Amino acid sequence: MARKAKKSEANYKEFSYEGKEFKYSGRLYPDSQKETKKCTITPMSLTLNDVLTIKGCRLMQTDKNAWIAYPSWEDKNKEYQSYIYVDKEFSQEAAEKVLDA
Repeated sequence: MARKAKKSEANYKEFSYEGKEFKYSGRLYPDSQKETKKCTITPMSLTLNDVLTIKGCRLMQTDKNAWIAYPSWEDKNKEYQSYIYVDKEFSQEAAEKVLDA
């Protein structure tokens, strides 16, 4: 039996940007944004080339830079391991494009 998707009443902002190699699109959820001492964390989903959607991402912003944090899990040593491995340059480029859009 298939799971039913949760209905979300959250407000979101859609974005779309064409890069050199990828088309980025997705949703930012500013109502669920959290502030820490060093970082602003905004939940988001990221879609690449209208084919692959990664839910559970977070747009991380500091005074100096921004990046996308991908979904992760905590291992038995209490260290976070990523479900998705993305080149750091790509992640930085994607974050900048999301902020520009």
